Amino acid sequence: MLVIREKARRLVQFSALILTNLYFQGLIQGAIFTGKSKMFCIPGLHCYSCPSSVLACPVGTVQNILSSEGFLGGIATGRPDSIILLGVIGFLLTFGFIAGRFACGWICPFGLLQGLLYKIPSPKFRIPAKWRDAKYAVLFIFVFILPLTLRTVPGAGGDPWFCKAICPSGTLTAGIPLVLHDSGETFQTGFLFTWKIVLLALVLLWSITSKLPFCRVLCPLGAFWGLAGKASIFRMRVDPSCIRCDRCRSVCPVDLAIYKEPNSAECIRCGRCIDVCPVDAIHHDLRKQARS
Repeated sequence: MLVIREKARRLVQFSALILTNLYFQGLIQGAIFTGKSKMFCIPGLHCYSCPSSVLACPVGTVQNILSSEGFLGGIATGRPDSIILLGVIGFLLTFGFIAGRFACGWICPFGLLQGLLYKIPSPKFRIPAKWRDAKYAVLFIFVFILPLTLRTVPGAGGDPWFCKAICPSGTLTAGIPLVLHDSGETFQTGFLFTWKIVLLALVLLWSITSKLPFCRVLCPLGAFWGLAGKASIFRMRVDPSCIRCDRCRSVCPVDLAIYKEPNSAECIRCGRCIDVCPVDAIHHDLRKQARS
């Protein structure tokens, strides 16, 4: 069953990757798609500026709205971008309240890349559990606080600081392709771009040696869904018959012992633990039946 479930999950992930990157002309011309579908967000981390992308990134959308000039003062007036912001947050909350971080394990393209990199033979290292709290700081500081408050030019709008200073997915799928196509004519490739290339390289190398490091330690979208997932409808249940053999942890993409944290904010609902449990003690369940 584990093999069948993994094949199904990979099929869904690759299908999501293809369906959200249908603007092949953009890869050839180095142009960003601006069609009407860009009004909608993919439930995953995928840069708006990726030349082939036909959807927007929810994290990038939130930052761009918060950093827009006069946003704070204009909330009370019902300006259109505040309504869009509520719509995007509502979109994310809907996914989170239904199934927590399900989209991280089944849809997000950058999660797919990290999972494939981990298959490369190499020494493997566990990530300390306390490190996973860092993504909540990234969410609140770089996605909400800095875009909303930090203005590098007085009187002007701010910047989407997570996209600008951190996001390795954006660097890989948007920054590098656009710069290569542009040949340095218009895009700046100074210190910030170099910093992001280094950060991307470190994340990719880390993904070879540890399970989904960016998802677990730095991803603000995972943090958001993890918080919402604490109240999700679709979750995990572990029966008292569990023998605590740790086979669940050995196959878990986020290194969880699910019997210790059946309602963990880290769980991506992949179902791998269900398939390897020798006593059939682990199940997907609905909230009204779930037990801690």
